[in-house]
Amino acid sequence: MASNLYRAIRKGTIFKWLLNREPFYWPERSGSVVELGSRDCRWAVDASRIHPETTVLSFGLGADVTFEMALIERFGCRVLGFDPTPQSLAHVRAHVTDDRFTAHPLALADYDGTMVFKRPPAELRAGISHSAYASYDTAAHEAVSVPCHTLDSIRRSHGMKRIDVLKMDIEGAELPVIDQAAREGWLADIDQLLVEFHHFLPGLHPERTRHAIETLKKAGMSIAWIGRTNHEYLFTRRR
Repeated sequence: MASNLYRAIRKGTIFKWLLNREPFYWPERSGSVVELGSRDCRWAVDASRIHPETTVLSFGLGADVTFEMALIERFGCRVLGFDPTPQSLAHVRAHVTDDRFTAHPLALADYDGTMVFKRPPAELRAGISHSAYASYDTAAHEAVSVPCHTLDSIRRSHGMKRIDVLKMDIEGAELPVIDQAAREGWLADIDQLLVEFHHFLPGLHPERTRHAIETLKKAGMSIAWIGRTNHEYLFTRRR
């Protein structure tokens, strides 16, 4: 409860909600939800649903995989990480030796093909990654093309029917991916979904985040946890 009150007053979040500039929800209480990872890469999972046979798909690794490694260390599970940026892949090679973690140079999208990532302007680069959906006004030479696949293509290539845990920190691409997953019925195959919503980036709007959250709730997902920034969510499938 204390963390949710902090979230409400942090940077005037509750007032932004009243002005329709920020979504605000109260999670359903669960004693089995645990937070893992560093201060700057903090996520939560329902520990009662994770075991050594669990497979985690984590999209958007950046230069901090403390959450993914904490999952492996605590539960003995397997993590498939995805990030197409060279900086992220270099970080994984330099800091991860556990063979239960594998990194793949792919972006998640609502189509198979190539995605153009734009680099954020200099004043936003601290803690903010490249994005294909934010309206950054940056030079063409600061854009990079990367391979991308749909969630359905990726899980088929790994022989997965159901997805135990899916994490998406994908700089705005979460919105079309959630729409596609709902439209094509993939949401029914996901037990836990962790997602950071990026309506704070230029060109992305709170109303689209609200639409995505309501889409997930209608598909049988409950909000089990929300991070203190009010951007990171844990959804669990209702049982």
